[in-house]
This record gives sequence, structure tokens and C-alpha cells, in this order.
Amino acid sequence: MLKSPYDWDDIRVFLSVYEMRSFSAAARELGISQPTVGRRIKSLEDGLKSRLFERLSEGLSPTEAGVMLASKAFPMAEAAETLNRQSTLLAADSVGTVRVSMNEQAGMLLSKHVHQIRKVLPGIELELITTHVEASLSRREADLLIRFCKPKQGNLYTQKLAEMPFAVFASKKSDIDPLPQEEDLGAWLWQKDLPWVGWDEEHSYQPDAAWMRSTLKMVTPVIRINHAMMMQAMLRENLGIGLLPSAAGDHDAELKRLTPDIPGLVSNLYLIVHGDLRFVPAIRSVMNEFLKIFKTAQAIH
Repeated sequence: MLKSPYDWDDIRVFLSVYEMRSFSAAARELGISQPTVGRRIKSLEDGLKSRLFERLSEGLSPTEAGVMLASKAFPMAEAAETLNRQSTLLAADSVGTVRVSMNEQAGMLLSKHVHQIRKVLPGIELELITTHVEASLSRREADLLIRFCKPKQGNLYTQKLAEMPFAVFASKKSDIDPLPQEEDLGAWLWQKDLPWVGWDEEHSYQPDAAWMRSTLKMVTPVIRINHAMMMQAMLRENLGIGLLPSAAGDHDAELKRLTPDIPGLVSNLYLIVHGDLRFVPAIRSVMNEFLKIFKTAQAIH
């Protein structure tokens, strides 16, 4: 058998550098040192007798040889990831580690029920990661995602966990009175110079941000944020009023509800898994528990 001029670890490092266009960024992604990345690329270049990257002012740029290698290596990496995912199907029991990536608000809701999951599934170690940056299921950055948006592509399986209504909340220290029962919501929103906390432009896709644009066209937020937990923090400090999922606001002891649930402002929460992993016993067991939890009224109201 002919000996390959490179090993798979070199290729894995190369693909990360190719995507990141930076040794340091690739090192952070892979969890290794920058000198190790450099040595891996040098080893690969020596084996192939070709330079793979040129250093430019804006970063690394792949050479023709680098582009050609990437075109061959990316399908290999995907095949290896598929094999890795499917090999976990050999596991017969609900044991092991399950990594779950979710947005901050879902994390707050789920935290009240983790003890239940631990009791039902004692053989499973949960890793719960709260972030609004979507982890890659195909690369096993997470086993499950909980998100407000359905994925648009990929071999992914999606189930709706819950419908989450929104309402307007403020600090209990605020002197703004809740909407009187007999008063029209629209009139109440416009009758005062209400200090709104809103999302920044990068997060304008959020359902509550879209509602503000369409309903409160002339309102300029006094503060813009890019993080759901920062929204709650700003409201707690009495820096303004804002929209929160009703479940999140109602369970915050420092906040008061100013309005009923906003008609038409509902966000669906989805549970997402890679198609190759949906029947892995440990992952399937965690999925089933999540579905039970979010079907209970107390989980989202």
C-alpha cells in the first residue's frame, strides 16, 4: 500500500485554516496552539511539495494548490463526520454525554427542569451551552439545538417545542402603570413617551424587533442591545420597557407585566437534531424529555 504524504490531522487543520483564513482563528476553533497549526500546515506543504497559503495584508489567501486540496478534502471531511455520527448508533444504552446548544431565554426556561432530566436519565451527562451563535450539528459542535428559527438547509430533523407569546415588561421600580383592562393596547402604547429598549440592527430579524418596527414605526429605542439576557438586565435596572417572552418576564421576580400577551406576536421554539443522530439512544432520550417538559403548561406560562 502506498504511504500517503500527509495524515488526516494535517488535513483537518488545513480545512480550518482555509475557512478561517487565519492560523490564530483556526487554533482557537480546534483548541490547539498557533505554533501547532503552523507546524501542521508546514508538514502538509512539505508532503505535497506545494505552498498552500499566501500571506496578504487582509489575511491568508489559498494558493491554487490550496484551493484544489480544499475541493478534495471537504467531501472527505463530511464523509468522516457522517461515519462518526452513524457509529454512535452502535451504542445500546441511554448513556454518555449530550451537548445541547440553545438561546439564552430557552436556557432560563430549561434550567428549572434540569433536575427532572437528571432524575429520569442518570446515565447521561448534559452539557448545556447558552449562545445566540448557532452551533454546527454536522461538525458535532452540539448534538441538539433549541432555537426560535427553523433551519433552512441540511440533513436536520426539527420538532416544535412550544409557542411562546410576548408581552411588555418593566422593572417593578418603574412608575409606568400596566395597561388598564378596558384600554386599547395601541392607544396605550402611543399615549406616552415610553422609553423602549430594543434590538440592534444586526438582530432586527428577531420577532419582537419586527413587531416594534411595524407597530411603533416612529419609536426610537433609548437603548439597543444584542443579547436576550441584556434585555432583561436593562429592564431590571429600570432603564426602559421592553418585549420579553411572557414565560421569561413572568418568572422574573424583579419585573412586572405591563400588557397582556401581544396579539400576533408569538415565536415558535424548535428542537433540532442531525438526521443521522435522531435515533441515537442517549440523544433520543434527551429529546423525549425536552418534549415532555415543554408540553407542560408551567414550562412556558
